[in-house]
Amino acid sequence: MRIVHLTWGFGVGGSETLICDVAMGQAAEHEVCVVACNRDIDPAAARRIAASVRLIILGRPPGSANPWYLFKLILCLWRLRPQIVHAHQQSFSLLRRLIGAPMLLTLHNTRLHLGRGLAAFDAICCISEAVRVDVESRAPGHRLTVIPNGVKFNQLRHKSRYGGRPFRIVQVGRLDHAQKGQDLLIRSLPALLESSQAGNVQVDFIGDGASLGYLQRLAIDCGVDDRCRFLGALGREAIYEALREYDLLVQPSRFEGFGLTVIEGIAAGLPVLVSDIEGPMEIISNGPLGWCFRSEDTADLSAKLIELVTLSAQPGFADLLLGRLERARSRYDIKVTVRRYLDEYATLAAATAPLGMKG
Repeated sequence: MRIVHLTWGFGVGGSETLICDVAMGQAAEHEVCVVACNRDIDPAAARRIAASVRLIILGRPPGSANPWYLFKLILCLWRLRPQIVHAHQQSFSLLRRLIGAPMLLTLHNTRLHLGRGLAAFDAICCISEAVRVDVESRAPGHRLTVIPNGVKFNQLRHKSRYGGRPFRIVQVGRLDHAQKGQDLLIRSLPALLESSQAGNVQVDFIGDGASLGYLQRLAIDCGVDDRCRFLGALGREAIYEALREYDLLVQPSRFEGFGLTVIEGIAAGLPVLVSDIEGPMEIISNGPLGWCFRSEDTADLSAKLIELVTLSAQPGFADLLLGRLERARSRYDIKVTVRRYLDEYATLAAATAPLGMKG
């Protein structure tokens, strides 16, 4: 099968990670190409995918309305002759009337703009039940299929020793506190540090973004700047190597369609603490695979941090996390995601084949 994944940019983020991992998984049995329309490409991501998947960069300046790039995209698709086009943004709906192949759309977050273009797609997939519920409530009438994101469990080395000091906390994600909630974690630290159980605590933020300056100032204002490090964006391989050195992954997002880093934390053997919003709670199965705090409640976040510092030093904690890892693997391994998308493609191709060509 000839498969083309369409995306505007190809930078650092959960959706780009999914595109990369799914495309590479599909390339083991199929002819796969990723077409990135914009020129804002992360070099590390491009190198990673280029080993097994053809990557075409059209070089469009982000936000450009120049029709040349639309023509360039249509010409590219005409030359590739895909049997399935997998779009990762709704705005590609304008292509449906211009190409012959069926188009599938994956929606990667809640609160996305939902326009009439949804109806142009032959199938719509959501990365979580939370995204499906959000879309159905605001744009009813579409057939929505949930295919959870996955990660490469076999590429993450599993943590085996717990209860060490300093107690190292990590938060991974774009520095955008309005969505990702890094400010909540910083505001929770004074109470944690005042607890006699906490001892020595260090927090690392991995990622970059517009909130960096604000978060640095907030850490100073809260008197915890000596406990917080902002490490900037790291490549996926570096993150996978580093995760097992931490004692806890915290994802304090205010809204989140899924939360790929939560699964990565579980896969690395870390306890995970998330805000009690739909996407992350779905990942931890409302409790069995992790811990949660009340969203926006820094006092509850502090209390849960203190609880986990204590729990991590108790006998049996490693066995508890190993059992959670195996349960998560059965649902969230990238191999499961790849197979489910291929099954969806096959169903779509059969349903849209011209009369007399099915079977």
